Amino acid sequence: MSTKDKGTQGKPRKKLVRKKQQKGGVARVLLVIFALLYLPALWNCLFHGSIETDILDTGLLEMKISSQGVFIREEIAVAAPKDGIIIPRVSSSERVPSRYDYAMLIDETSSLTLQKIEDLEEDIIRQVAESYPNSLEQHPEFREQVQNEASKLSSLAAQKDLPSIQSIKSALERLLYNRNKEVFQGQADRLYLQNEKDELEKLKQNLNQNAMMIRASFSGLVVWDDQNADIKYLPENMGNLTPDDLILKDSDKQNTAEENRGSLGLIRAEEAFTVKKDQTFARLVNNEKSWYVCCVDNKKAGRIQNGNALSLKVDGLEGLIPGMVESVQPMGDETVVTVSFNRMVEKTVHLRHVSADLIVENIEGLKIPVRSLANRNIHDNTADVILVRLNRAVIKRVVVVAEQDTFAVIDTLAGSSETDPVSAFDIYVVNPKNIEEGQVID
Repeated sequence: MSTKDKGTQGKPRKKLVRKKQQKGGVARVLLVIFALLYLPALWNCLFHGSIETDILDTGLLEMKISSQGVFIREEIAVAAPKDGIIIPRVSSSERVPSRYDYAMLIDETSSLTLQKIEDLEEDIIRQVAESYPNSLEQHPEFREQVQNEASKLSSLAAQKDLPSIQSIKSALERLLYNRNKEVFQGQADRLYLQNEKDELEKLKQNLNQNAMMIRASFSGLVVWDDQNADIKYLPENMGNLTPDDLILKDSDKQNTAEENRGSLGLIRAEEAFTVKKDQTFARLVNNEKSWYVCCVDNKKAGRIQNGNALSLKVDGLEGLIPGMVESVQPMGDETVVTVSFNRMVEKTVHLRHVSADLIVENIEGLKIPVRSLANRNIHDNTADVILVRLNRAVIKRVVVVAEQDTFAVIDTLAGSSETDPVSAFDIYVVNPKNIEEGQVID
């Protein structure tokens, strides 16, 4: 190859290198421009793009104290005077007046007559249900009762509490039975069943002639239960209860669950069961007044004073039981509190050991999650709340009025002269971490 050829081949190579250098410089310039323009937006997207906000609203905060304790009531255990069959005249937890015959005891020899009564009554009710298929749909109260029982099934199924599921089944059967019976008794046109009804009345009269009546010694609630009364939990002895009597050990919780259920379950009127002599089969409970004696932590017991009105929220029971504090007794690391109540006694007659919240106060105000408070000061109970106004973060200093679990009630600072303080329907940042004053929030 000649020198001329070599020179000709060298020139294009220099131009190619020069073009590559120019392209590399342009790329660097574009990269710098991209960084200046888009990195802030990328940073905001990564760290502030998922800012959660909510609307501040008023709400009720229940100030509660957890406790473990027992229910105390004036009650007597009823034992069978002899072997036989008990036929209840009232359902469990039903109130009866003094000297009322709430059950009868028949000999086992009368069991054949009893079986004939049950078969004939079921046949009559079946015929009524078939003749009036739409009678149940016309009673909203019955539908509501059925719905209340059925709504309990989901939670019990999740807990795999089979005995309680069986009790709901019994309750639904009792509701259906009583409703059909009411339909039969309320139908004016029932001549086609008159013969069966007359026969049923004769059988019942024969049964009553050979029966021993069980009479209430005072007005109260009848509870079908085979649990013997524990002297320790009588009203006259509740002042001697210690934390060991009130706080359950883990090993005893299963036994207590069985104790609270009772082996007789939910007995309905005319649902017969056999008994042995001296066997406890029922309790007669005075429903005028009951007590809840419980144990609470000493640090929280300072919020409870003798004579205070409060409410009980018992685990497993719907609704609140209003009560009055009768005594507060410190005992070592725990404090024993006695609360009396005279309402919803029938809801508690099947319970002894329970866990319950003592709701000592209800505070209404601006309710906000505790995690939405920033820069908290435990000495003066103040904190920052970040509001969103005109798409920008605005920090407001507030006072924490009360706090329970994961929520708090807040208010404006005393003596504040702000013209636009925090108020209901303000939009606030749920998680205020890394949020600065004036930051744009979409």
